Amino acid sequence: MIFATSFDPYQRYLLSMALATISLAISNFVPSRTVSTLLKIATYLGLGIALYTYFSPDFLSKFFALLTLAVGCLASIYAHDYEVEKYGSPPSRRSLNLLIDLFALSMLIVFTAPNLLTFVASWILAEIVGFLAIVYEPSRRNLIAGLRYLLVSMIPADVALISLLAVCSSRIGIEATLRLPMHLLDDVLQPLPTILGVAMVLGFGAKAAIAPLHFWLPEAHALAPAPASSLLSGIMVKMGIYAMLRIAPALGSDVLTMLAILACATIAYGGLAAVAQSDAKKLLAYSTIENCGLIALAIAIYGLYGMGTALVAALTMCGAHAMFKASLFMNSGIVELSTHTREIPRLGYLSRYLRVPSTSATIAVLTLFGAPPTLGFIAKLTLFLAALELLYLHPWVGIAALVFVALGSALAVCYGVKYLSMYWGSSPRNGVEIHRPSKLVELSELFTSLLCLALAPPIYAMVGGVATWLWVALLAFAQIVFGLSMLYLYTRLSTVSEEPWLGGAAP
Repeated sequence: MIFATSFDPYQRYLLSMALATISLAISNFVPSRTVSTLLKIATYLGLGIALYTYFSPDFLSKFFALLTLAVGCLASIYAHDYEVEKYGSPPSRRSLNLLIDLFALSMLIVFTAPNLLTFVASWILAEIVGFLAIVYEPSRRNLIAGLRYLLVSMIPADVALISLLAVCSSRIGIEATLRLPMHLLDDVLQPLPTILGVAMVLGFGAKAAIAPLHFWLPEAHALAPAPASSLLSGIMVKMGIYAMLRIAPALGSDVLTMLAILACATIAYGGLAAVAQSDAKKLLAYSTIENCGLIALAIAIYGLYGMGTALVAALTMCGAHAMFKASLFMNSGIVELSTHTREIPRLGYLSRYLRVPSTSATIAVLTLFGAPPTLGFIAKLTLFLAALELLYLHPWVGIAALVFVALGSALAVCYGVKYLSMYWGSSPRNGVEIHRPSKLVELSELFTSLLCLALAPPIYAMVGGVATWLWVALLAFAQIVFGLSMLYLYTRLSTVSEEPWLGGAAP
């Protein structure tokens, strides 16, 4: 009660974040793994309750905060044992674990910032922590990847932020700009000059890995530790998406058309590059570029034609991508811990040894495909519906949108199957020694993949509205059937013989 009444809303917000930071810092140095894990879960859960109880963020903030809390909590739990198994860090030196928590909290503040000052300050903080995550392993390649991230992602995004502040300051003054609530940002920006609109789209698009400033991402995501990669791909690129959604109503048609063209180029490039990769993490990194292109295309369609279906598609794709990509980057970390390689041609037999990771990888990749009843199915369905609606209103534009959406979906199947070939392929062991990761690492990754199913009904209800509850019920029923199928797959892995099956070769 004292917390609720003694401070104004902004003070309560800052106090909540400060207390969460202290609690997570303590959890990283608790000797007991069980106590540390429970304290992390309690902190993230309490932070979520505080955000939704004591504050009144708008829909966009609530949506992206939900994704950040979910992925941040599971990545933090995953990092607990991952750091020990990969780097041998004792409990007194949990630097990676602490870095992951700071990274998640800084991005959470970006999405829930009550005013423009907090938004800009937390954005810069998140970028700095992201750089530290990329260069965590001290090597020349990591340093080059980090510098490329600073030059190609951070600087253009900061230019976009400066442009944002300049426009608002010229219209309502500096003091009012710094206090401006985020949900009123588009009202102040309208009408936005074309040149400034281009600068903002390119800057925020760079953070979301939209062409032409996309090339910082593959090395950065591939070289960062697995839990950091899960946050970089699952959440950080959404900072650019979130900013574009905030300014989309103020963008002119010429700027939105440019965004649509860049999004189409990003879809084609990212998908084709992902198919060509042999390194599992690089495949996932290029996949992120392709998926962000699809989201940007949906935003451009929404901005140009005011189609609600396109906005629903963009948001549900953000949710699906956050879950399955975080899960797959964690999964690639398990593969690396287990085999000391990420080269897909050297693998192909892992389903015989890694039962939990093979099941979770299958769920995540099915979400990537858009298979029902996952959240990916809703995302792909609404995206195709938006393209078909556009086809009816503007045939030639609709045909182009439909072609690139179909291309992105087809390429996703190609590189998704390639990723799964590590578990269900046909390569021999080639002398690779198997090391089983800890149960905590496996289970945290499994729960992340299960969110691809569990979050489908609430996100669909949140985005689609109350009228969709019948479809939510049907989706929940389909998920029960899907869950039983996954359970059968899991038990089947424990009884498989040493003979080749499902394309796999005997190790």
